[in-house]
Amino acid sequence: MPMTELNFEVMDEEVKDYARKQTYIFKQKFNAIFEKIRPDIKPYVYQKKVKSVELTRTAQCFVTVENGNNNLIVNGKEIYSTSGIIVWIKPEKEGDRIALFETSGTDEGILRVFSKDKQIYTEKGFVHDIIYFYDRFYLIREKRDENISSTSGSSNGIYLEDKYLFGKNIASGMGLSGEAYGDKIIIHAGNNISTELYIGEIGNPTTWKLFKKYKSQVKILDYENEILYTLRFEGNGILTVGEKEYPLDEPAEDAVRVKEGFLVVHMRDAKSIPVLYSSDCKKIKEFPFTTYKGLIAMASDNKRANLVMGDFGTTFNIYSYSDGQIEQIEKNEVSKFNASEDWVNVNGNNVHYFFLQANRETRNTLVYGYGGFNISLLPSYNNLFAYLLNNGVNVVICNLPGGGEYGEEWHKLGMRENKINVYESFQAVIKKLKKEGKRVICYGVSNGGLLSSYTLTQIPEYIEGAVIGNPVIDLMRFHRLLAGQYWVSEYGNPDDENDAIFLKKYSSYEQLKPGKYPPSLTYSRMSDDRVHPAHALKFYDKLISYGNEAYLMIGEGGHLGSGLEDTVDETAFIASFIEYVFSKNSNM
Repeated sequence: MPMTELNFEVMDEEVKDYARKQTYIFKQKFNAIFEKIRPDIKPYVYQKKVKSVELTRTAQCFVTVENGNNNLIVNGKEIYSTSGIIVWIKPEKEGDRIALFETSGTDEGILRVFSKDKQIYTEKGFVHDIIYFYDRFYLIREKRDENISSTSGSSNGIYLEDKYLFGKNIASGMGLSGEAYGDKIIIHAGNNISTELYIGEIGNPTTWKLFKKYKSQVKILDYENEILYTLRFEGNGILTVGEKEYPLDEPAEDAVRVKEGFLVVHMRDAKSIPVLYSSDCKKIKEFPFTTYKGLIAMASDNKRANLVMGDFGTTFNIYSYSDGQIEQIEKNEVSKFNASEDWVNVNGNNVHYFFLQANRETRNTLVYGYGGFNISLLPSYNNLFAYLLNNGVNVVICNLPGGGEYGEEWHKLGMRENKINVYESFQAVIKKLKKEGKRVICYGVSNGGLLSSYTLTQIPEYIEGAVIGNPVIDLMRFHRLLAGQYWVSEYGNPDDENDAIFLKKYSSYEQLKPGKYPPSLTYSRMSDDRVHPAHALKFYDKLISYGNEAYLMIGEGGHLGSGLEDTVDETAFIASFIEYVFSKNSNM
C-alpha cells in the first residue's frame, strides 16, 4: 500500500477524516474484546486520586479526582468541581485568593481566580502562572504559533491585564514563572538545562533585572530577608542559602523549607525517601517507608509540609509533616502487588527497573519506559497497569538514562547525542527479559512514544508488539510543531547541521525502513496542542505502506488526557490490543 499524500501537519478536515476512518477500523476489529473488558477497567480509572497540593499559613489545598470530576479542596471544603482537568493551582501566600487552570486535556484552557470561595476572574488561553501583588495580579501567558522558529525569542510573557511587560529578551524554549516575596518579585526563566532569575520591585517592571544565571534547573524554595533559598539540580542536587552551597549525597526529587530547615525527598534507586535537614543542611533524620513509594507532590508554608505519595497499588498517600514528625492522614489502596527490582549493566552503567508480578504465573510482560527531560519514573498508580497486573500480565518499569532518578548526570547521559544510551538501556532490559522466557510488548507515552517506536524499528524480533502513545516521532520536524520549541535543549536543533546528524539517527520516522514489524498500536488525540498528532499519523501511515499489521487510535482530548469516560474507553482499547497480541501464538 503506498503512503498517503496527505499533509498531516495541517490537521485539516481531510486529515481528520483519515484519522477517524483508521480509528474506526481499529475499534471495529477490537470491539468484542473491548466490550468484554471495559466494565472491569472502569473501577480502576474511577478510583479517587490526589494530583497536587499547596500549603500556605491559612490554606491547605488539594486537587482530587473523584466521582468523575477534578475537584479543588481548600481547608476541607470543595471550592470548585469540573469534568475537565485541573492542571495547576496557586493560592496567594498572604491573602485569600486562589487560582486554578482548567483544560479539556489541551494546553489551552481557562484560568479561574477565586476570592473567599467566589470566582472573581476568568480568562481563556495558554496561561502558565499567576503572580499576586497587592489587590492585582500579573499573568504569564504563552502565544503559541505552530510555525515558530527555534531561533526566535520565548513565546512566554508577563502581562498586567492586556499590557505586555516582560519576556522579549528571554530565549526560545524558555518557560516563565514567578512569585511575589513582600515588595519583591522573582521571575524564573528556564528549560531543562538552564535557568535565569530576575528580581525587582513587584510593582515596577522597569526594575526587573537579571539576578543569577545557572547551567541547570533550579527550584526557588524561598526568598526572605534578601536571602535566596534554592534547590539546584546539579549532581545529586545542591541546596543553597544565599551564597552558601550544600551539595547533597543522594539524588533529590524535590525540597521545601520547614521550621527546622529543609525537608528533602531523595531518590534511592527510584524510591522516594523524605529526609529532614537543619538550616545549615546537616541531616537530622530520615523517614523510611516499608513499601516502595514515589513522590507525587509536596508543599510547605515554610514551617509545616504536606506530601502526596503514590505506589503501584495505591493511588495516593497523604502525609503531614510538622515538628520533626511525619504522619499519614489518608490513603486509597486499590490492590497489593508483588514488586521487586533488578538491574542490567549497559556500557558500564547499571540500569534499574521494577518488576511487578501479575496475579498469576505468566510469560506475558509489558515493558514501559520514558528516559528524558529529567523526569523520574517512581512507584505510582497507573490505571492500565493495575488492570493488567490483576489480569495476568506482568509490568516492568525502567529507570533509563535521560530521567532524573540518579541526578543530573543521569539526565545528561540520555540527552541530545547521548540519546542512544536511552534506547540501548531499554533494549537491554527487553533482551534480558526475553532471555528469561518473557513475551514482551514495549510501551511508552510522549517522549516514551519516541522510545517505543524506535524500539519497534530496531529490535522487532525481540518484541511481540508495541504500544506508542501520544508520541514525538519525527525529530527532523518536531521543533516546528506546536510546543516543539521547548524540546530543542533536550533533543537538539534540527536546523543545526551537526545536531541534525545525530537527530536523524534516532528519529523513529527516519529509522522506519521497509520490512516486517510486529503488531503496533499508535495513538494520539485530535486536540493535542503539545505533541502534534502528525507524529503518530505519519508513523502509522508509513508502517502500513510497508504492509505491516498496524493500528491507529485518534481520540478526543489533548496531551494531558480527556474526561474520565474517554479515559476508560482509551484504556480499554489499549488493554484490548495488548490482550490480542499476547493471545496470538500464546504459550503461557
